[in-house]
Amino acid sequence: MATKAGLRRIEGRVFIDASGDADLTAYAGFGFETAGEVEPAQTLTTTFRMANVDLARRRALPRAELVRRMTEAAASGRYDLPRREGSDHVTPIEGVTATIMTRLESYRREPDGRIVNITDPDFLTAAEIAGRRQALEYARFLVDCVDGYERAALVALGTQIGIRETRRVYGDYRLTREDVLSARQFDDQIGLCGAPIEDHRAGPDTRWQYLPEGQAVGIPYRTLLVRDAANVLVAGRCFSATHDAHASVRSMAQCMAMGQAAGTAAALAAAAGRDPRDVPVPQPPRPPPAAGAILELRADA
Repeated sequence: MATKAGLRRIEGRVFIDASGDADLTAYAGFGFETAGEVEPAQTLTTTFRMANVDLARRRALPRAELVRRMTEAAASGRYDLPRREGSDHVTPIEGVTATIMTRLESYRREPDGRIVNITDPDFLTAAEIAGRRQALEYARFLVDCVDGYERAALVALGTQIGIRETRRVYGDYRLTREDVLSARQFDDQIGLCGAPIEDHRAGPDTRWQYLPEGQAVGIPYRTLLVRDAANVLVAGRCFSATHDAHASVRSMAQCMAMGQAAGTAAALAAAAGRDPRDVPVPQPPRPPPAAGAILELRADA
């Protein structure tokens, strides 16, 4: 491992790759798919926050009208707005909104077929610069064209550009689009996801595909087990899934559930000197709750 003090050797019984980019898996030579190899990879987003927003006036403007104004502004040539249906959200701070509006390509394909993405530091640096420039442009649009933003100002940029997918490991099981849209349940599931397939591809809009009303897909423990390794788990957006399934299950809450499961399994496996595959996943005492239901915390779960 590279540190500020130089290279260090780290030893352990079980390892968890929570890098998001499957760095440990890639450097160890285990199997993974690079986003963009088979299907287009999801785009990048630089988030930003606006202060001094008149929230009452902003709430009175329907989303459809916001989209219409964004589309019209982009068509006028006065604003460079690659995405035409972004969103802004209230925050706990009065008068401050958080946005998800910018859109940047997350990779390029070289003439030799090689994929270059944000795991390349030069590509990442260029994306960070471009994303911040886009944020300034969207902020200008909001102030000029959207009710409630007349006296607003850009107050903060996201700490880092938002990355949706780079590498996805090959696990003992690979979650699929069909699993998600059928809200499939698994004997070894460690979490639930009721989010739609939210595909941020290149272009002005985002594609959405929803699960059956009130249902959620299970997240199998097997998607956290690196297929080619005996003692490596993953947690987060590098878990084992196809592009479509990943577009549903890769969000923050699900990644937190994966982290909790991977950490617990790794601790149990290390303490017992076992392969993480041999860690039992307790069966739920009752059918999983519908999406949005309140989960009961159980000491024996």
